[in-house]
Amino acid sequence: MNTLRIQKSFILTFCLILTFIFSMSQAKSTTSYILSIDNGDKATADSGSVLQNAKTLLTDFQGVITHEYSLINGLSFEMDPNIFTSNVQDKLISLGDKAGVKVNIEKDQDVHAFTGKH
Repeated sequence: MNTLRIQKSFILTFCLILTFIFSMSQAKSTTSYILSIDNGDKATADSGSVLQNAKTLLTDFQGVITHEYSLINGLSFEMDPNIFTSNVQDKLISLGDKAGVKVNIEKDQDVHAFTGKH
């Protein structure tokens, strides 16, 4: 009877370990990006609709909007770099081209004001 209890405990522990390993292997790494819209002399309504369409497109491709900026017309988002291919980038840029504005996309990274060289 005691052996059966030990076997059940071992099987349960083994299943929990496998579940943990499987869930860790399924974790997706994401990269943060910044999308900004340069509307030049165009009305802000054009760039606003481009921004809204960009948000829809990004979420359709499993992107997560992390922040919308108020000082610039843009947003930051996170996406798996394997999904954020040139195809997705081209679609975002095409949204701007159709509205006559420029869509800029860059990887979000630390910016340092001083290089340490004086």
